[in-house]
Amino acid sequence: MKGKLLDEIKELFSQSINWAKLEVEYLKLTLAEKVIILLGALIMGAVIMLLLLPVIIMFLFALVGVFKLFMPTPLAYLSVGGIVLLILAIVLIFRKQLIINPVAKFISKLFLDKNHQSH
Repeated sequence: MKGKLLDEIKELFSQSINWAKLEVEYLKLTLAEKVIILLGALIMGAVIMLLLLPVIIMFLFALVGVFKLFMPTPLAYLSVGGIVLLILAIVLIFRKQLIINPVAKFISKLFLDKNHQSH
């Protein structure tokens, strides 16, 4: 009786260790998946920004061209520079709503949502 109980305790302990190892492996795989999704989003954002930068510059030069029709050339460039500084100031003022909150929501959903499916 004592030997049978001891064997059952050993078996239970062995299965508990095996279960813990499987849980650690699952955690590693889940963490790797989440890090890959996060890095993929960061890389995609960087690529989009790099591709949009020349487009934005072309639009700004086109805006300078439009402004040159109504004002002297130096004033047109200063006006466009002022518009860019105004947009930059707006982004800085509302950075919490425009940048921090969406990034925090994405990361918290990625790491805390139990039902998140990456496919």
